Amino acid sequence: MDARHMLMGVALGLSALVQAEDGPASHISVKVGKPTFVHQLRYEVMYSEKPFELATIYYYDNGVYKIVSPGEDHYGVYLVMGSMTEPSYAISYLSLPSDDWGGNVARHDLRFDARRQVFEQQALSFQDQNIPAQSGTFVQSTHDQADPTRIVWQQPSAQPGTNSAKP
Repeated sequence: MDARHMLMGVALGLSALVQAEDGPASHISVKVGKPTFVHQLRYEVMYSEKPFELATIYYYDNGVYKIVSPGEDHYGVYLVMGSMTEPSYAISYLSLPSDDWGGNVARHDLRFDARRQVFEQQALSFQDQNIPAQSGTFVQSTHDQADPTRIVWQQPSAQPGTNSAKP
């Protein structure tokens, strides 16, 4: 996966109800790509407003992701700088507006070190533009969840930082 899986032009196979303050409601449909990787994250340094130690991110080949945790469940788009099969790479995420972020968006930039199974994260939200750096460990594997609407939070079977499944 590389820059061809860009943030722009992504279409989710999800329908979202959209309504302007003074206009009629309409739907936006976006197609979800094919399932690729999954990251199971364990935060060691957390953001006090989102103190969820564990999170799982499901990736699709057209730049769509879904993240679930004990306190989050939303979609967004991502762009990989490098490749998720390299020893180190970075990913920028832009969440779609969701209740998780007060009805707005958030941006997260993560740097992954696959050899050490650690990540560093810098985030920015509409409500908080000074989110402190976060970090932790991760496990990467593949997944076959073609329908992200069926994905719900589950306690991970593997603990991040203990063993990484190779794609």
